[in-house]
Amino acid sequence: RVQIVEEHEHFARARVLEVIEPSPDRVLPRCPYFGFEATACGGCHWQHIDYAAQLRFKTDIVREQLRRIGRIAAAPVRDIIPAPNPWAYRNQARFSLTPAGRPGFQAARSHRVVPIDMCHIVEPSIREWLAANQPVAKPRPNQVSVRSSSFQPPAYSLRLKDATFQVSAGSFFQVNTALIEPLIDQVLDKLDVREGQSVLDAYCGVGLFSRFIAPKANRVIGIESSRSAIEDARVNLAQFDHVDLRVGLVEDVLPELTTPIDAAVVDPPRAGCGPQVIQALIERSVKRLVYVSCDPATLARDARQLIDSGYQLVEVQPVDMFPQTYHLETVTLFLRANQAIL
Repeated sequence: RVQIVEEHEHFARARVLEVIEPSPDRVLPRCPYFGFEATACGGCHWQHIDYAAQLRFKTDIVREQLRRIGRIAAAPVRDIIPAPNPWAYRNQARFSLTPAGRPGFQAARSHRVVPIDMCHIVEPSIREWLAANQPVAKPRPNQVSVRSSSFQPPAYSLRLKDATFQVSAGSFFQVNTALIEPLIDQVLDKLDVREGQSVLDAYCGVGLFSRFIAPKANRVIGIESSRSAIEDARVNLAQFDHVDLRVGLVEDVLPELTTPIDAAVVDPPRAGCGPQVIQALIERSVKRLVYVSCDPATLARDARQLIDSGYQLVEVQPVDMFPQTYHLETVTLFLRANQAIL
């Protein structure tokens, strides 16, 4: 039983009054701050769903978005790769601050901050920081970013495979440490870099993918708009003299490149690549494109443009980087139609 609280032309919002018959997939949320009322933390969305069901639902969401938005009737979507631990997985969290300086998260669809002293999805060191419950001097815009103690300031360091990465405080990095290496493996497997090839790494960040592409490729071109991330990438890729790092928006830098590109990996923010970047990739006749996405809707939009321009969607691999939330990562392989299919 629900009560309608907002009505729009194509949808309505409601609040739950009573669960008459719970789904077999419904579980008791672990966190006391979880919920959908105005007093609840908006950080998690799915703690009331059994984890096995979360995985099914996320795989179905990817298929549905590709069908509805991308108009791809039967997309080749593989079962999602689960998180080794669906709890205590985040190595970083950004907290909003109350007027008194207490850390918390914004309530769903609200600017009101719900103060918390416990979070079940962050790594233990961040949980200990929260439990200390010390007021924070309020920066602007009243937020504080906290990383796990395994990252030592001012330039954090993380070991992955045979490489060590420097990650500055202002640089983006994947938050689920346990799934970063499987994500890298998915990208490398689908990219299938061959000797003599030139590879583009767009939205390259601190050089996470470039670091493992570089030993195989003849040339790597990285593009990144964040200056702190590109400075980290210069450190992380310093041993390779055939890596060319460019600072700027991908939509500005990519159309100006004159180097032929054999293969590319793109890892855009939630807004996706967008038509300008996709068109630039098409015009360069990139034979093999690996698209790392954190939003199935924008992936589906960009996939439609690629397919309409002669690319084939070969495989979509979802990865559950964000358990207890509806967010997920996907790694998708596109090939130009005249390329041999795996």
